[in-house]
Amino acid sequence: MPRTDIPLWGAVVVAAGSGTRFARFSGDIPKQFTLLAGEPVVNHAVKALKPFVDHLVVVTPPQDWQKWWTPFPGLDTVPGGIRRQDSVACGLKFLKKMGVTHVLIHDGARPLVTSESIRLVMEACMTNPAVIPVIPVRDTVKRVDDEKVLDTLSREELRLSQTPQGFHMSRLLEVLAAAGDITDEASAFEAVGEEVVTVSGSRKNIKLTDREDAEMLSILLNKAKRALGTGLDFHPFDPNRPFFFCGCKLSDTGGLMGHSDGDVVLHAVADAILSAARLGDIGTFFPPDKAEWKDADSSALFAVCVEKVRAAGWTIDRLDVTVIGEKPKISPIRNILMERLSEIAGISVENVWIKGTTTNTIGELALGKGVACSVLAELVRRDV
Repeated sequence: MPRTDIPLWGAVVVAAGSGTRFARFSGDIPKQFTLLAGEPVVNHAVKALKPFVDHLVVVTPPQDWQKWWTPFPGLDTVPGGIRRQDSVACGLKFLKKMGVTHVLIHDGARPLVTSESIRLVMEACMTNPAVIPVIPVRDTVKRVDDEKVLDTLSREELRLSQTPQGFHMSRLLEVLAAAGDITDEASAFEAVGEEVVTVSGSRKNIKLTDREDAEMLSILLNKAKRALGTGLDFHPFDPNRPFFFCGCKLSDTGGLMGHSDGDVVLHAVADAILSAARLGDIGTFFPPDKAEWKDADSSALFAVCVEKVRAAGWTIDRLDVTVIGEKPKISPIRNILMERLSEIAGISVENVWIKGTTTNTIGELALGKGVACSVLAELVRRDV
């Protein structure tokens, strides 16, 4: 017998509004289809929800939305209705055919919903038919009329409601069928006297309404899409070892000491990209006390680090490398080194720069006893 206690989750992303308040700033483009951080707002919402649910549908305006937005391949869409609840009902009707038992309703104009908020709503919805994320009201709240203050309201019991809101599918359909005009699905439950449970929301989960919201969201989205990391490594010379440098074999002798082949540049670059992705350092994956990495090819080790970074959802965008020491001289071999590094990193050579400097007679590097390398790496979040 198949189990019937396992919920089948669906999500309705409501993107059917005309966004008249926002239209003053965007022309005729609805806010959910305007670009933020290089892609439509609704795309960010879809990407956040999709990993959590079995089925997802975007409710679009009834017509002409294709001139503003092209859905991801395989993404389901349905046309919406006149009112919000009409649009939600269109999405629910689609998901009901899929056998969905629990559903998330999310505003397509909220691009920064967090995984934590989604998870909290879903967990609470396992035992409660209606769940919403909320955040406390921090500012003093005034009730006004004709721009005059009437009184001050207590903040203690006030909360700001967000999405996604979670519901048992069957009960939501019943409640919406009996509802009048509503601003969110939870208010339909409130209207019939049913309990709505709250969980913690996030202040980052801003709803795009006006230009100020767009500016704030743009800052947050671009920050979330980029990460910086640094790497620093030092290796003394060993006259009896081959000289491997930035993935190139420069000579058969006069190389660098190290448990692997001693490639100081690739070690520093690996540390930089792993740092940016918050994955540790090269020693995390290739401990220097393990015999299997003795004399290992650093190009192969670095390639593994690149794959680790990609698996974590990042792509290397830029690498800035500074070699510190008396030798090798970088200018004569710069292009060769940059081409090799770009090849291993899987990025354009235009996004790589390698330069050399000395310590101006300070320390053992100035005596030619070793080489140091400092790297700044910039990663970008890869679209999924």
